[in-house]
Amino acid sequence: MKEQKDTEKELENLQPETAQEPQDAPEPTSAADSGDGDEDVATAEEMEAFIRDRREKEREKKEKQNDDKTDVFGEFVAPENSIDPYLDPDPTLPWVKYDESLFLSRGCRNCPRSYEPVSNIETHSCSKVTSTNWMSGIRQPGGTPFDCVEVRFKNNRKDFYRLPDGLEVTEGDIVAVEGMPGHDIGIVSLTGEVCRIQMKKHRVDPNSESLKKLFRRAKTPDIERWVESLKNEHNALLKTRQIAQRLNLEMKVNDVEYQGDNSKAIFYYTADDRVDFRQLIKVLAEEFHVRIEMKQIGVRQEAGKVGGLGTCGRELCCSTWLTNFKSVTTSAAKIQQILPNPQKLAGQCGKLKCCLNFECEVYADALKKFPPANTPIRFQKGLALYKKTDVFRGIMWYAYEGESELYAIPAESVKKIIEMNHNQEYPEKLEDFQVELMSTAALAQETNAAEFERELRRMSDDSGDNGVAKEEESPKTDRHDRKGGARKGGDRPRGNEKNDRPRNDQKPRRADHTREEQRQRLNDQPQRVNNNRHSGARNNPRRSGNKDKRE
Repeated sequence: MKEQKDTEKELENLQPETAQEPQDAPEPTSAADSGDGDEDVATAEEMEAFIRDRREKEREKKEKQNDDKTDVFGEFVAPENSIDPYLDPDPTLPWVKYDESLFLSRGCRNCPRSYEPVSNIETHSCSKVTSTNWMSGIRQPGGTPFDCVEVRFKNNRKDFYRLPDGLEVTEGDIVAVEGMPGHDIGIVSLTGEVCRIQMKKHRVDPNSESLKKLFRRAKTPDIERWVESLKNEHNALLKTRQIAQRLNLEMKVNDVEYQGDNSKAIFYYTADDRVDFRQLIKVLAEEFHVRIEMKQIGVRQEAGKVGGLGTCGRELCCSTWLTNFKSVTTSAAKIQQILPNPQKLAGQCGKLKCCLNFECEVYADALKKFPPANTPIRFQKGLALYKKTDVFRGIMWYAYEGESELYAIPAESVKKIIEMNHNQEYPEKLEDFQVELMSTAALAQETNAAEFERELRRMSDDSGDNGVAKEEESPKTDRHDRKGGARKGGDRPRGNEKNDRPRNDQKPRRADHTREEQRQRLNDQPQRVNNNRHSGARNNPRRSGNKDKRE
């Protein structure tokens, strides 16, 4: 009703003349005339549509004015054909689709072919815990070659096998080896004497009868069956995790590895407590129709098997080159003066980082030159307590008892103060031994400035030496007397010894002479030469110049 009243009011405002007829207007005389007049008059529906459009335009105008007041720059609207650089690919550039390879964890990038060894580039760039044969191509003189090889499988699993008589393999060959049961497919990683050293390191007897056998190089049917078994690993891992969660087992399934003949699967898991997985094995055997083997590993072995990136930005050491896990204790962090922060000291496995042991011995040797830590030193001002140490700078921080301000003191000064305290001598205050430390950026800037000054000094010394050499060589070669013979003692320097000093030893000349003094000096120079000629000097410019210097 309200809208209808508004429309009626607007109609009255828009048509004030049509509502009231003029007094002088003649009345229509015929029906034809009245019909022609009705065509020029708008109907009620057309007027309502016109008013509705007008209201919408006014509303849009007001909204635009309000938006301009609130947002000066307006709302950014991306064009229809715009491309999100983070989500949409650029159609002008070639799009490379990444397909994850099943063989990356095996030591190669693509599916290998039978009787074609995998290249060293693939084995060293794609495999975890790769091996380097530093004696490859070197034959042992006068002896039979070593009959055992090292074969690698998925991730970091490796094993040693005995070669059959008459078979020679090289690194990178795809071979079929003895399995439990059946056979497995792997890549040869080490041969020869280096393999013997590796077996000795792992305490494996090469003469043992229990050592497994290597059958042959893998044929095409062996590789095809191997590829089919690899395709089942990812789905088996996901289903096993769902089954373990449904059975309420407190365990984490980390990896699944199928044997090369697709007859056996190894499930790697981690658990804090002992797990009864008998029911799990029955369900898995019914689900996958293969022989099931469960292997429990530790958290460090899990990180080495799965892999990842560390806080340093590089791949984990345990998944690339570290094979022997050495126990890491908190004493290693204390020796390196690292704050005991578990979030920074722990790796992805939840244990202390293995890299804490890498530099521990270096810090331990450097700390031998320091006085014993936690030794208080006494001054006349009060007792100073030890706080921390910067090993490679040779600085120890102390603070007065009950105060928080730290003072940096060299380790040698601390030793002297401790000796003075033993002799019942107490220095006045701690501030007398304090040194100012620069930040790393300031220290680097100062080092660069010192190197720049050293380079400038070297260049100036070289230029000075060259100038002296030129002055000494030029007159010696052209010295001849009037008879045309070489002058005796031609290598003997002429003039005063004071004038033959290097340029660096000469006194700096004054450069603040006026132009008039320089002109007067140039005008007086020929008069001095003439005076030398009258005094019996030879017509030699160098000799006359030396005489001018003497005067």
